[in-house]
Amino acid sequence: MKRLKLHWLMAGMAAMGAAFAAPMAGAQTADSDLILTAAKARLERPAEPAARPERSMLFAVARSGRRLVAVGEHGIVALSDDEGRTWRNGKVPVGVNLTGVSFADEHNGWAIGQMGVVLHTSDGGESWQKQLDGFTAASVILDQARQQAASLEPDAKEDLLFRAQSLVDDGPDKPFLDLLVEDRNTVTVVGAFNLALRSNDGGVTWAAYSQQIDNPNGMHVYALKRISGELMAAGEQGSLFSAEHVGGTLKSLASPYDGSYFGMLPLGQQRVLVYGLRGNAFVSDDAGLNWHKAEVPGSNNATLNFALARSNGDVLLLDQSGRVHISIDKGRVFKTINFEWGAPLTGAAETSSGDILLTSLAGVVTIPMATLAETASKE
Repeated sequence: MKRLKLHWLMAGMAAMGAAFAAPMAGAQTADSDLILTAAKARLERPAEPAARPERSMLFAVARSGRRLVAVGEHGIVALSDDEGRTWRNGKVPVGVNLTGVSFADEHNGWAIGQMGVVLHTSDGGESWQKQLDGFTAASVILDQARQQAASLEPDAKEDLLFRAQSLVDDGPDKPFLDLLVEDRNTVTVVGAFNLALRSNDGGVTWAAYSQQIDNPNGMHVYALKRISGELMAAGEQGSLFSAEHVGGTLKSLASPYDGSYFGMLPLGQQRVLVYGLRGNAFVSDDAGLNWHKAEVPGSNNATLNFALARSNGDVLLLDQSGRVHISIDKGRVFKTINFEWGAPLTGAAETSSGDILLTSLAGVVTIPMATLAETASKE
């Protein structure tokens, strides 16, 4: 099997704008209209059910009560009500890649993806409705920018309106890369080129959130979490951000690393783990003010794609080469589990029996609890 690189895939999705917008910039109106028509068709065409959704390219998995919900390529949503033994398809209104999924409760959840897509379910993932796409997201941001511009100085006004209008001109080319679901009303989505929106009414209406991230160079934002009451974000080229409260600006933090972070994991109190390129992972005990490097076997080799805190407090790190690393000291030192899937791992969820179900670019696989315990107990 050809080994795919997840961070290349995600970066490619994030950089779709260059390929998508370039022909539009110099093309005739007819060509631009053709491109936009094709984009609209992708956003209106329902996902085709997969014969075996658990063997699809999957990018994330989450729990909806007792149900497991995984999302992936071409709008696939895979559902399991028996801890991953059997799977079926959910009904999805778009055929674009879905990059993340999270639930507020067993019924209400959201999924994000390419082309600025945000989907909502109120039946635990059985069926989904589109709440947002790149067209509507750009329109929301432009409308809000026009309202704010009246009170700004000329230079700031020009910059704000230029950035907002560029989103409209580019078309729906930017994916969302992470979402923070705080309850059934409060949802924030972040993604490529600092695209970010927030809803306080369950996705009925959305407001621009990009201006509340101190990210003037428009770096991709790959992760947004709540750490001990504070919001924290991480992204491209060592970007780290923090805000003391919702509504405050996510200000830039000093970073221990200048490579991209692809994820962030809260670990209780003010402890947080960030991880990303070339096996680099860092832990902070004071919500990002100070960092120390985590010890990960094979460091500087495989990119770290996802982290999970188990119910017993152990921390798992999933990497690009299909390996899983475990820490029993809250993310300071990791050991490699005796397991290798051979495809990039993208997400994880703990089953009721303590096994770990993993999603990957080659589908679903499970690590038995006994394998985890054996590795964790070794000196």
